[in-house]
Amino acid sequence: MNKFLLFLLAGAVGLAGCHHTPRKPKPTSAVATGVEQEFMQRWVDQRAHDYVMQGKFSTDAEAHTQATQDFYQQFPYTTLAQKAGMGAPDLK
Repeated sequence: MNKFLLFLLAGAVGLAGCHHTPRKPKPTSAVATGVEQEFMQRWVDQRAHDYVMQGKFSTDAEAHTQATQDFYQQFPYTTLAQKAGMGAPDLK
């Protein structure tokens, strides 16, 4: 009988300990948006640099504008492209 009570008590303590562990915070959509914005900025900057080096555009502003349009066409599933009206329709 004592072994049974000891086993039962140990099981109850073990289960009770699981409920008091801190939970990890869930990532928010702000994190995903920030990652997308950083990716877009790096991608557009690189593409604009390539355009200028190839001689396709004479100014950085023209190359940057074209690179931004290219980004929206290349990655239409991003929320940035959808907000700009250049991406795939939102399926929500």
